[in-house]
Amino acid sequence: MKLHLLPSITLLPPPHDTAADEQIIEEWARGLDWVKWLLGSVRARMAVLLVEAAAQPAAAAWNEFAEGRLRDEIGPALKTAWQAAQAGAVADLIAADASLTALLSPEAGARSIQAGAVLLKSTRHARYQGVLGRLREAVEQGRCSGHIAVVWAAVGHFFQLSLANVIAEYLHLEWDIVMRDELAPAKPAGRHSIAGLTSQIMHDASAELALRVVES
Repeated sequence: MKLHLLPSITLLPPPHDTAADEQIIEEWARGLDWVKWLLGSVRARMAVLLVEAAAQPAAAAWNEFAEGRLRDEIGPALKTAWQAAQAGAVADLIAADASLTALLSPEAGARSIQAGAVLLKSTRHARYQGVLGRLREAVEQGRCSGHIAVVWAAVGHFFQLSLANVIAEYLHLEWDIVMRDELAPAKPAGRHSIAGLTSQIMHDASAELALRVVES
């Protein structure tokens, strides 16, 4: 399968224009059809990702994820990893990945790594991979586990997605998987909507510091 880079357009609001900023995030959070296709292999092969709904309704599981694991672990990892990919800093990607290994439970960590492996496999034949290719080598050499948040951030950067797109599309992935068996599920609203959560992660100045580097 040959993958081709698609051009991206980044719109920036005027300085300090919070309303414009929120509107742009809302637009980004609506989802991109071609990105949904790109993550299709993960959707198809993962019965559960990191939103765990086995013991409670799916909507309640989503809210729990939003207030816990997303805020404390996955959101900061996405932000840190995307910034590392943008800087070409493979060592920082590996450090973010190691931090997730330390933070996630063994069960959640195993699912995260499995999903990352699926995404790496589906993008293997893309050309001129740069930092994504170096991350792939680190995973293959056992220097990095390859958690889905870190792999997706690197893949998203490779396909010229903005940080907002990377966050929003990850949330769409989690939502689609947890709601797979629900009949006509209503989209999350307010603070826990895709746009609301994307905005929270984007604007959290401490998010990059939430993950601690784990020494190997």
